[in-house]
Amino acid sequence: MHEVFDQEKFEEDWQTLEAGFQRLLEAVESGFVKVFDNPAYMKLYAIVYNLCTKNRLDVDNESSPQATEILYQRYGELLKKYLEERRTWEEGPAFLPTLVKRWTNHKLIVQTMEKLFAYLDRYYTKHNALDSLKDCGLKCFNSVIYEDIKGKLFEALFQEIQKERNGFDIDRTILKEAVNLFVEMGMDSLSVYTRDFEAPFLAKTADFYKMESSKWVAEDSATQYMKKAEDRLNQELLRAQGYLHPTSETNLIRCVEKEILTEHQKALIEMENSGVVVLLQDQKLDDLARMYRLFARISKGLDPIAVIIKEYSTNEGMKIVKKHADLPELDFKNYVNDLIEIHDKYTMILSKVLDNNSVFQKAIKDAFEAFINQNITIAPRPAKPAAAEGADKDIKAARSTLLSTQNTTVSSSELLANYCDMLMKNTSDKMTDEDMEEVLEKVVALFGHISDKDLFQEFYRKQLSRRLLVSSTTDENERSLISKLKLKCGAPYTSKLEGMINDRNVSEETQKNFKEYIRKEGIPPACEFTPQVLTTGFWPLFKIDTLDCPDQVKQMMGVFKKFYDSRTQSRVLKWVHSLGTATLIARFPKGEKELSMNAYQACICLLYNNATVVMAGDMEKQLQLSWEEIKKNLHTLAFGKYKVLIKAQPGKDIKENDEFQINDDFQDRVRKIKIPTMVAKFNPKNTQQVVQQVEEDRRHAIEACIVRLMKSRRQMEHSQLISEAITQLSQHFKPDPKVIKRRIDDLIAREYLERDSDRTNLYRYLA
Repeated sequence: MHEVFDQEKFEEDWQTLEAGFQRLLEAVESGFVKVFDNPAYMKLYAIVYNLCTKNRLDVDNESSPQATEILYQRYGELLKKYLEERRTWEEGPAFLPTLVKRWTNHKLIVQTMEKLFAYLDRYYTKHNALDSLKDCGLKCFNSVIYEDIKGKLFEALFQEIQKERNGFDIDRTILKEAVNLFVEMGMDSLSVYTRDFEAPFLAKTADFYKMESSKWVAEDSATQYMKKAEDRLNQELLRAQGYLHPTSETNLIRCVEKEILTEHQKALIEMENSGVVVLLQDQKLDDLARMYRLFARISKGLDPIAVIIKEYSTNEGMKIVKKHADLPELDFKNYVNDLIEIHDKYTMILSKVLDNNSVFQKAIKDAFEAFINQNITIAPRPAKPAAAEGADKDIKAARSTLLSTQNTTVSSSELLANYCDMLMKNTSDKMTDEDMEEVLEKVVALFGHISDKDLFQEFYRKQLSRRLLVSSTTDENERSLISKLKLKCGAPYTSKLEGMINDRNVSEETQKNFKEYIRKEGIPPACEFTPQVLTTGFWPLFKIDTLDCPDQVKQMMGVFKKFYDSRTQSRVLKWVHSLGTATLIARFPKGEKELSMNAYQACICLLYNNATVVMAGDMEKQLQLSWEEIKKNLHTLAFGKYKVLIKAQPGKDIKENDEFQINDDFQDRVRKIKIPTMVAKFNPKNTQQVVQQVEEDRRHAIEACIVRLMKSRRQMEHSQLISEAITQLSQHFKPDPKVIKRRIDDLIAREYLERDSDRTNLYRYLA
């Protein structure tokens, strides 16, 4: 049982404690580190312990106070008394250091008293739901000191912060302690800090930067403004991290961003002589990167910049389109090279300056799609006299990168396909594998912006067929480009292209087997015969003619058919002579030559094995070729670079009764000669045929898409069906909603779909 509480003994013990407190106070304010030695400390601690274990003053009276209750009350009064004696402050610069010192001393005093009164804190305050001794000390400081000087404290703090903003050095340690006072006055809450410091601090900061940014925007260029803004934001970040509460960092930065960025964004990005357009024109990429970094900080801050970049890059691209459209001749090589150059430029800006931000990716993508998909109308050139149009010039034009002189409209799909064709042929500039790979990557990047990808595919397929069958190309390069297209558009897009290359490789194996076949069968070859078997579904449609081949070729065609039929079932061979080539040994009076030419030219030349002079009309009948083909090939043989035939009649016009004979005076320093083929490389009629074929394929694709959607949904509204069909088809081409509507009507007429009788905009699928 505890001892009875003795009032006189309590007062005596309290005087001892009060004397110890005065000793503590004097030591702390004098800067001593150790206040009590061990005996003195244990004496004071023992007094507190003994007082806390006493009974009430009157054991029989429940309302009689306990020693712990009086001790707790006296503790608070003691702290208030010492604080009341220290409520006077020095004015001016000494105010903050003095306050911080007193606050630091107070925390040390409370910390020491906590240890001395630990028994009281451990049992009495906790069990009676009272403030801990630490909280009691904070509340005493709050009521006696803080409430009296909080306004003055804030003003002093802000003055110091403003001095720092103006370039003066300040003591950040004092500021950090002073700011921490606001935090601790809220006990376990930031409400006091937010109300008494952060809110007025942000308001005054906003006013400061509102005035400063208005001055900047009136006096400085956009680039100078951005440098100052970036510097200020970095300063404020270091300031927040240096002596503000962590929760204030975001609020402070947002406040500054609003005043110096959000409020002046339009003026800055559109500023004359230094806005976004000027930065792009002058390639001031460091300044553009700074602008990006700054406006990326604010909500939707990049959208207005993206709009300007989109508009500027679109205009820049349209200038390229117009420049080439206005030229007397459209050179697709230069045109595509210009597109690659501008694409490289904006790809570099996007990656190195704009951090591949999705907002700018979309803006630049939209810009490139806007001008790359512009069709170019080629103006007609003055017609040349017929006499000037020699076969050598026709051949030169066919090999050049200049488009047809006829008035026509050319799409970027065709131009890019022509560019790829040029790259793949041996006539293109010699490049290393690394250079070729780099160019192909850039070409495919441009291809990604083309909306009519199916049109490119058809042009490319036609040109690939020529390269594989007539010209020369490298499988490695072809496969590299096709793999990149496959990665971009998927396997179905490149299946025909891959099939064509595979056909050529299979044909090489077939040719080896055929040679082995005729060796085993003991069939003497009438001539060297190397057929290539093409799968109809992969290759473009070729003209099937009725050419009456020489007997040697007919014989080998029959042998090969027998060989092929023995190895395959249900396959029909159709001979495409227009793609054939031949090598003839020609014995001229002035020397023997080895002539490489196309099949038609070879058949014409072989007629002279049985005749000295042959009329053009007779050639048509004997070979069963069209008159146009006869004329075209006679032109290359008689008027081309290598004139192996001569015309008896004067002039270059060819008529049916014109006679041709071997040119006995023909000679050349080389033995092996390749006779050129006069091909209109950029014939608008051929282009139109490709476009018509693609449009026909599109109709089937649209119908297939509609049927797939309706089959899976069973019924759909008109607007929804149109929208989803466009979404699916846009991967390969940009469908016209009117065409989709016509396809829907056609499917209804063919009873694939039906309209709802009550709701005409609702379609149902018919199984």
